[in-house]
Amino acid sequence: MTNAPNRRSVGATLGRASGVIALVVVLIVIWYTRDVMLLAFAGVLLAVCLRTPARWLHSRVGIPTGLALALVVLLPVGATVALFWVRGPEIARELDALREGVPQAAAAVEARLQRSEWGRRVVEELPTLEQALPDARSAISGATGVVSRTFSVLTTFAIVLFLGIAFAATPQPYVAGLLALVPVGKVRRARNVLQRMEATLWWWMVGRVLSMVVVTVSTFIGLWLLDIPLAFTLAFIAGLLTFIPNVGPILAAVPAVLLALAQSPRLALYVVLLYAGVQTVESYIIAPVVDRKTVALPPALTVIAQLVLVMVSGIIGAALAAPLAAVVVVLVTMLYVHDVLERRDVGPASSDTPALPA
Repeated sequence: MTNAPNRRSVGATLGRASGVIALVVVLIVIWYTRDVMLLAFAGVLLAVCLRTPARWLHSRVGIPTGLALALVVLLPVGATVALFWVRGPEIARELDALREGVPQAAAAVEARLQRSEWGRRVVEELPTLEQALPDARSAISGATGVVSRTFSVLTTFAIVLFLGIAFAATPQPYVAGLLALVPVGKVRRARNVLQRMEATLWWWMVGRVLSMVVVTVSTFIGLWLLDIPLAFTLAFIAGLLTFIPNVGPILAAVPAVLLALAQSPRLALYVVLLYAGVQTVESYIIAPVVDRKTVALPPALTVIAQLVLVMVSGIIGAALAAPLAAVVVVLVTMLYVHDVLERRDVGPASSDTPALPA
C-alpha cells in the first residue's frame, strides 16, 4: 500500500522534471534559431493581416476565401506598384538629395556652432558624422555594400511574404498541429488563446497602419507649410518608421531637424514641435482607441522589449518587439493570471475574437 503513493510521487516528480527539461530544450532551440523564429513570427503577423480581411470579404460578400485572399494580396501590391510607377523617379531623386543633404546640413550646423564658445565645446564633445555613421557611409559609398544590403532586404522581404501568404492560404495544418500538442481537455482553451492572440495581432497592426497614415499626412502638411525641402520623402520616412514604436519617430525626426537647423534654429524648433505634436496625437488619441481592442503595453515594457531584441536580432527585432511583447502579455495573462491564479479581473476580454479555422 505504501509503495503506490511513492510510485505516484516519483512519477509526478519525473513528469515535472521532464517538463522542465523539455522547456529548457525548447528555449535553447529558440535561442539558436532566433532569427528564423522572428521571420516566422513576421510571416504570422502578415498572415493575420491578410487572412482577417479575406475572411470578412468571404462572410459579407460571399466570394470564395481563396479569391478574397488573392484580392487582399493584389490590392496593396497594385497600389504600391502604382505609387512607385507614378512617383518612383521623384522618390529616388529625393532620396539621393536627402542622402547628400543630411551631411551638408550637419556640416552647416557644425559651422554655425563653431561661431560661439559654447558651440565649439558642443562640437568637441559630439562625434563626427564619420565616427557616428561609419557603416552607413561605407554602405552608401561602396557599390558592394549597397548590393549586399539590398539583396539582404529583398531576401528577407521575400521570405516574410512567402510565409505570410502560405500561412494565410492554408492555416488549418498549422493550427491543428499546435492543438495536437495540447491535452484533449485543454484544446478548447488553447483555441481561445490562439483566437485572442490573432485578434491582438490584427488590432495592433490596424493601429500601426492607422498611425503610419496619420503621421505621414500630418508630417507632410506640416513640413510643406514650414517650407522644409524634401517634405514628401521626410514624411514618407516618418510614416514607415512609425511601425517601430518609440524608436522610429526619433530616428525619423533627425534628418528633418538637421535640414531645418541648417537654415535657422527657429525653424528647427518648429520642426521639433511638429514631430512632437504629431507623435502626441498618435500616442494619446489613436493608440488608446486601438488598446481597447487589444492589450495596452506600458511604454517602458515596449522599450525594454525593443532593447532586448535589438541586441539579439538587430533592426528586425526592434520592428517586431511590440507585437511580440503583446503576444507574450496575452499568453501570460490568459494561461497564468486567468488559469493558474484564477484572476479574471485582469487582462482583455476575449469575447470579440475572430474564429480560427477548424
